[in-house]
Amino acid sequence: MSEETSKQSPDRLDKRIHVALPIRVTYWDSDNKPCLDLACTYDISARGARVTGLRYVKAAGEIIAVERGRSKAFCRVVWVGEPNSELRGQVGIQCLESDRMMFETELRGLEEVYEKIQGENSPYRMNSVAGSLNGNRRRQPRFDIPGVVDLLKRDPNADHTAAILRNLSETGCLITSNHKLVPGTELKLVLQVGNQDLRFRGRVRHVALDFGVGIEFREIRKGDRQVLQFLLHKLAEKEEDENPKTKAATVSL
Repeated sequence: MSEETSKQSPDRLDKRIHVALPIRVTYWDSDNKPCLDLACTYDISARGARVTGLRYVKAAGEIIAVERGRSKAFCRVVWVGEPNSELRGQVGIQCLESDRMMFETELRGLEEVYEKIQGENSPYRMNSVAGSLNGNRRRQPRFDIPGVVDLLKRDPNADHTAAILRNLSETGCLITSNHKLVPGTELKLVLQVGNQDLRFRGRVRHVALDFGVGIEFREIRKGDRQVLQFLLHKLAEKEEDENPKTKAATVSL
């Protein structure tokens, strides 16, 4: 991670808003002929979007042109939701033009919305997709996964810190950081995993010098729940493939 990136605050990173906006999409067929399609956003950011309703986009790497009103930007398809996954019917796109901000007007007037995920009786509690693979729904399985975490204390005047993601579950994560974190500290977190970023509000649950810092998730940004479920489901499948006789270890926060 570059020094410039490490100095960024999660509040300066692209916010992503869960909102449905109609868009026009131009794609190019096998004969390089432009064709028009209509679609709708699932969520938007300054550099891209999740889109539903794209009937003819089939694979990552395809180039499309996205129009909304008078605004037009060329984008690359970065992922396509698998048919049997939580992201089915969705396509992730990223703007190719570094000097262009997509959906600038909409982003200026909207704020991110968070949903509670803690508590067995919470109406927003996620289905334990990964947990269902081992028959244990109360103790959430954790999976090793590489990634970068940006941390910001809930105090708006606090400095941003960077950390390394070690493992992830539906209700929390384990990180390592060179910065001192105290149990009970309220945090905002941005987890950057592959082409995805997941944003949470949480608190430091425990700190062990030789083990890491345990973070408990309290809220998740609306629209990120499906992505988190998808990631955990893929990690659970991978672990079962690699260890067919061993169920995922369950570790409570």
